[in-house]
Amino acid sequence: MIFQNRIEAGEKLAAAVVKVVKGKGIVLGIPRGGVVVAEIVAEKLGWPLDVLPAKKISAPGNPELAIGARVKPTPLQIKGLNVILADDGVATGLTIEAGINWLKRKRAKKIIVAVPVAAKDSAARLKTLADEWICLHEADDLYAVGQFYKEFGQ
Repeated sequence: MIFQNRIEAGEKLAAAVVKVVKGKGIVLGIPRGGVVVAEIVAEKLGWPLDVLPAKKISAPGNPELAIGARVKPTPLQIKGLNVILADDGVATGLTIEAGINWLKRKRAKKIIVAVPVAAKDSAARLKTLADEWICLHEADDLYAVGQFYKEFGQ
């Protein structure tokens, strides 16, 4: 599955999300590209949108390879809320994992991860951490999220 851009990915993801997610909550996008996807999901659900400032820690000499991730301090109040954590894709899964762990510490009611594409091995790990997992395509051969987009600008 190849997406034209993050907007198309967000529209397809939003169509899948509204079929399974009910109630009220908040959608959090992981910068940068995840915010584009999250905005479309939030609009389709009628939920508010915010940003979860999770950032990967890159390998020395290879800025695309994540060796860790962290969530920067933020005043977000999500205790007792259903939260959809959205990104434009998952390679190592470390950024999403940092977000899930942060949401658990902040006592989110339910954590739903929604992404257009993910590496199959990372997806298997993240499914055990999130309350719900929504992904349009789990790839055996994902080396970089951008390989599943025709347009993947910064």
